[in-house]
Amino acid sequence: MRLPVLLRLAVTGGRLDGLRIVLTAFGALLATLLLLSAATVLAIEGEGGYTNGLLAESGLRPGVVTALMLLGVPVLFFVGQCVRVGAPARDRRLAEYRMAGATPGQAMKLAATETGVSAAVGMVVGFAVFLLGRVVLDRPDPPRPLPTDVLPPWWALLLVALVVPLGGALLAALALRRSTLSAFGVVRNRPARAPKIAPAVMFFGGGAALVALVSVDRFVTEGFSWLVALLIFLLLIVTLLGLVLGGAALSAWIGGRVASRAKSPALLLAGRRLVADPWAASRTLPTVFAAVVIGAGALTMRAGFVADRAAQARLYPSDSAVVDPFYDRAFALAQLAVWVAVVVAAGGLLVATAEQILERRRTLAALTAQGTPTGVLARALLWQTALPLIPGVVLATAVGAITARAVSSPVSSYSQEDATGRMVEVHLENLTPWLGLIVLIVGTVLVTMLVCALGLLLLRRATAVDELRTT
Repeated sequence: MRLPVLLRLAVTGGRLDGLRIVLTAFGALLATLLLLSAATVLAIEGEGGYTNGLLAESGLRPGVVTALMLLGVPVLFFVGQCVRVGAPARDRRLAEYRMAGATPGQAMKLAATETGVSAAVGMVVGFAVFLLGRVVLDRPDPPRPLPTDVLPPWWALLLVALVVPLGGALLAALALRRSTLSAFGVVRNRPARAPKIAPAVMFFGGGAALVALVSVDRFVTEGFSWLVALLIFLLLIVTLLGLVLGGAALSAWIGGRVASRAKSPALLLAGRRLVADPWAASRTLPTVFAAVVIGAGALTMRAGFVADRAAQARLYPSDSAVVDPFYDRAFALAQLAVWVAVVVAAGGLLVATAEQILERRRTLAALTAQGTPTGVLARALLWQTALPLIPGVVLATAVGAITARAVSSPVSSYSQEDATGRMVEVHLENLTPWLGLIVLIVGTVLVTMLVCALGLLLLRRATAVDELRTT
């Protein structure tokens, strides 16, 4: 198949195909901005010249680049969800191409090319926004707030220009890896077995071990500090893997318990849906959980830093007036990055909610035709997101707080000389930021649910009686 024909067929479709292309391009725009920002930070040479200490000190720039790349994780999940928008309509179009003589490989290339073209459009717009931002945010006289005087090398720009569209095409190919493309339609080979509970055991076992390690911190000697640090790192990896991979088992377990005890039709529908397809939530919620883990860890580390600074101020009152705001700004930027990640991850959930409505529109239309109110279906869809989201966010907050507590403030008291030269016992207070953690939990749930509620705008159209004719 020639490239012009491939491109023309790839961008041919209806309104849902256009929506998928726009959302994919938007995700590619975000990815392009993050990659260009990271490349710009890496291109900075020397010391100083910027008001932000994270950019002025060369030793801290790798951390900034790492944070930008971590923000790319929810963007990646968002693009992965965008690829699935309007999948039934795209599948019917691919089946038509198969009936016209296209091979399965050519049909796969069409789907990948569509996503690649969408990502390329987003990449071009991202480059334009990046270059425009350099002009708008530039300050002619140093020190500058942002590195608008630095441009990444040409090979870095070329790499970004290639990675974004090729990565989008690869995501599309991976999204169809479990699908069989035929002239009679597209069959998705979904797993029929129940989710394994081993990841859930990993999570609860790793979390319990972290709690135990923090509880016995006063008995840890200096000679074993490296061993304790290694153990904390391994337990954190095990716990995070359990949290990410155990989402399906958690959804199935919650759905089964809720369905068997539900007193309302909405809860019953949500519980049964979680049992029937527990993998739907596990594809998107881990991104939210990862952002919450990082946010809870940053809050706890900040609380430990503030507690230690307050203790030092009590020991040396004469030096308490001199406070370096560098770390406060760093923690504030970290929290801002966490909320950005939560919003982007919630956008992925919005796309997932829209996808579920579009894929199940015949079932939803049948329920409506049989007398089920649209409000019940809307509440069922919201409960389907909220039931695994709320306990998952609470558990993710606990993991982040406990890990940061074990790493940043392993002891709650220590001995130190005061201003008079006497050895005194220093007690650290308020090491656990309870209010901040509660705000993180409630805010994450509210933001996620509000964003997901926007997907319900498609529900009324999806429950129309004429949707019973769809396949």
